[in-house]
Amino acid sequence: MDPAPAADAPAAGAARLHRARTSSRVVAWALAVLLAPAVVVTLARAVGFDRRTPFAQLVSVTPWFGAWSLLLGLAALGAGLVARPRRALLGVAAVAGAVVVVQGAWWAPLTTGSPAAGPTAPELRVMTVNAFVGRADADAIVRTVRDHGVQVLAVEELSAGLLDRLHAAGLDDALPYRVTGSVGPGNRGTGLWSALPLTGADAGEATWFAMPSATVRVGPAATPVRVTAVHTVPPSVGSTSIWTSDLRVVRDRLEAGTTAQVALGDFNATRDHSAFREVLGHRFADAADRGGHATLTWPTNRGFPALVGIDHVLVDRGDAVDDVRTVHVPGSDHAALVVTVRLAPASG
Repeated sequence: MDPAPAADAPAAGAARLHRARTSSRVVAWALAVLLAPAVVVTLARAVGFDRRTPFAQLVSVTPWFGAWSLLLGLAALGAGLVARPRRALLGVAAVAGAVVVVQGAWWAPLTTGSPAAGPTAPELRVMTVNAFVGRADADAIVRTVRDHGVQVLAVEELSAGLLDRLHAAGLDDALPYRVTGSVGPGNRGTGLWSALPLTGADAGEATWFAMPSATVRVGPAATPVRVTAVHTVPPSVGSTSIWTSDLRVVRDRLEAGTTAQVALGDFNATRDHSAFREVLGHRFADAADRGGHATLTWPTNRGFPALVGIDHVLVDRGDAVDDVRTVHVPGSDHAALVVTVRLAPASG
């Protein structure tokens, strides 16, 4: 067979270049489509457009969109190094990189740590656990209280049955003072137990889930601390307005306090939700930030690691946090959160 004319070589090269360009553009468009949800959620978080469905739900997993963006950015960058043309692929990599940088800045508070506590700063060790409609293991809760030397315990979704089981397990011996609200057969009940006497107790039954509070006095100087057990309605479809209303109630209650405040419980919000950041305001800090690491607490009963941190302990910004840890509680869909707070001198 006669060889192909030399004039066909440029045509073959042009065809290969066209196919390469088409493939590059297809890959770039595919990566851009996969990246788009992460960009939208990051923008929603940035501007606080997160109080309506679906953004109230999607913003909960903002960091996972950041991780997804990192993977897509690396894929686009790798493809751009070998493909021609590379402009579209490198553009996708740049957008993904911007998402990662912006989200990284939001996590910067985790690197600042906690203010130093004086050697005589009074210490308060607190714990919160959502009992999953009273299904949590009462013995495990009491064991965690004793093992960690917990002084104040908040239990959300406290049913009448669980209340009885906690008493039988010895909780009232370990923490003899308590205030409860809305305890019944369902999940509206919340309990607050303490090793220290409670004064000014309020059952906190004005919201759908009870949010009881009381004052304890800590340390040799009897530093007063107002402790509030928090449980807001989750931002489910159709419930986002109630959710934001509950968070406003928490914010207003904490800001009105003239003594030191500790709020602990299931906020059903992450640090990425604007309504939660409004609760923090300029006065309060999330203990997880002070502890220097994220605390992922839900869900814990699905066969995979917890994805979001919706359980929190809030403290005054001047307070130090010595220890933050999560503890698995059988029967619950939340991890318990145990935090050691060192109160600032000005709190007394």
